[in-house]
Amino acid sequence: MFGRESNDNNFVFKWDGGKPHAEDFVSQKFAKLLKQHELPHIRFHDLRHSCCSLLLMWRFPLKEASEWLGHANISITADVYGHLDMSCKDGVANAMTERLLPGLQSISL
Repeated sequence: MFGRESNDNNFVFKWDGGKPHAEDFVSQKFAKLLKQHELPHIRFHDLRHSCCSLLLMWRFPLKEASEWLGHANISITADVYGHLDMSCKDGVANAMTERLLPGLQSISL
């Protein structure tokens, strides 16, 4: 319907003809929506952080979360969100303790 114009760019938020929205258009609309529904103010970008936090909480691999967010490499995701992965690390430590402790108790030091 709009010809090649709508296919010639990679913008996510654009008008029907393919022209991108102004930089603050989505953020302003999002803030208005939150206010209209009496929700606390958050930045639109905070939804991205929430998405990654949920992926990690649900035990998706860091690599998968990194690809979902479109990060160039996993180290970006690890640097920004690595602290959220602590529950996974705690789970690994607990599982290792449970599996190794019986064997270690039988060793006489």
